[in-house]
Amino acid sequence: MRILLLISSLLLTTGSIWIVAKQGISLSSLGPLLFFGGCSLVFIFEKRWDTWIEKFKQKKIESANCKIHEEGFYFPKGYYFRQGFMKNQNNLPFHKIKEIRINTLPISAVTHEKEVIFLQGMKREEVEKTAFAKQLKIVEPVDIWSLICDDFLDTEPDEEERKKIISLLEEQGISKTELGQIRKRIKFRMLLRTYFSWEWIYYGQFDVLHELWPMNKKKYAWTMDIALRNG
Repeated sequence: MRILLLISSLLLTTGSIWIVAKQGISLSSLGPLLFFGGCSLVFIFEKRWDTWIEKFKQKKIESANCKIHEEGFYFPKGYYFRQGFMKNQNNLPFHKIKEIRINTLPISAVTHEKEVIFLQGMKREEVEKTAFAKQLKIVEPVDIWSLICDDFLDTEPDEEERKKIISLLEEQGISKTELGQIRKRIKFRMLLRTYFSWEWIYYGQFDVLHELWPMNKKKYAWTMDIALRNG
């Protein structure tokens, strides 16, 4: 996928240069040239870009990390997504948690009101220890969003793997038709994310939520409905 994106970017850059040369300098002709030229530069300066992105991501992640308090999981700077239960508060009380999903990235807590809250920054051993102490249920259900987003990673799954994913999703209540509709809705944004990050290991609901900007209650609830089909 990476090679195809690079070739496409270079071809589009060349085409944009030709348009500028033929039509002259204008906003309509310079726009595509600057965009696709910039995308091509990302590939050329791959290592420097990756280093900068990692530093930026790490700083952003650390600033949003949650902590464990006596009564719940606490988000010092507030929860990143403010469309649900955490809209006007920083604390997720333990008594509000139905289960802990240890196999999502980040680890997540599902509330009794059917909402997934991501415990960003929490390590597995910390969460498991807390869950045991507070008698919280730990589960590892099929990660529906991970299977849906598998198609957007910087890898190329074979036909057998694709069939397996479709079968697993159908078992969770996601038909092949609905799968196509969901992927179509998020395809552009997720592929653009991959274009810059070259992520090849994992995408999940957390990543989809980040890409569905500007976020609203309807989009937020839509991702929750899909994530909790097996709950």
